[in-house]
Amino acid sequence: MGHAAAVACYVLWGLIVLYWNLLAQVDSQELLMHRVIWTLGLTLVLMRLRGSLGEYLAAFRNKKVFWWHCLGASLLAGNWYLFVYGVTNGRIADASLGYFLCPFVTIFWGRVIEKEKLSRKQWVSIGLAGLGVARMAWSLDEPPVIATGIALTWGTFSIVKKRSNLGIFSGLGMEMSILMPFAIAYLVWFGRKGEIVWGTLGSSFDWLIASTGFVTMIPLLLYSYAVKRVPLTTMGLLQYLMPTIGLAFAVFVYDEPFSRDRLIAFCFIWAGLILYTFDSVRIARKRKT
Repeated sequence: MGHAAAVACYVLWGLIVLYWNLLAQVDSQELLMHRVIWTLGLTLVLMRLRGSLGEYLAAFRNKKVFWWHCLGASLLAGNWYLFVYGVTNGRIADASLGYFLCPFVTIFWGRVIEKEKLSRKQWVSIGLAGLGVARMAWSLDEPPVIATGIALTWGTFSIVKKRSNLGIFSGLGMEMSILMPFAIAYLVWFGRKGEIVWGTLGSSFDWLIASTGFVTMIPLLLYSYAVKRVPLTTMGLLQYLMPTIGLAFAVFVYDEPFSRDRLIAFCFIWAGLILYTFDSVRIARKRKT
């Protein structure tokens, strides 16, 4: 179930590019604040229905848990902002590159903190993927600032979720609660300046903005479930599903160029992913016998 949840969350995050482009009229900072507010509201309702509000409330009294999730909330907010900014400002390829870089940060934490071991073939697969990502980064016309920021924030967020003892709903609720005061303050401030989109394009568009809670929560819950059950190295390499889908939309839907350099890069990346997958299956079968 952990592997299925990992694949599902990355596929959903890949498809989400279409959704963010529907909201291109909304500033990326405003979208970030709406994501926090509506995600928290939906999470609180579900925790109430599941009877897990007690764990969520008790977590605020544990200083270690609180500060650990403060770090997670900060990393998540930074990652969200950079990705939405890239997608809504014609930088889908740059944002996608960030998620191609993420696995290397995730794998690094898996090796250093979780002490995960890799076979020789798995090291080769990571090397192949690394060559592909390096080729892709080299082909950009400017330094991949957005990509680097996305990789560092999300790759580090993975180890925070891996080490969290909270349930998936309580952990997400706590992170959104930490960000909530900033989100409300931002919306009030910019609302007084008349610089927010909410309430200006009709109720249908407001409902579309409000749906950011649902769109945000579902893949995050799947991710939180998967990361506690799947090695970080595997999570990192499965993550290539997300930017691949995103880049496919960039090329085939939004007419961003797909050069020969990108084709070469993709060949290396997917060769590495296929090799890693086959070797992981082989090792799993060997352990069963």
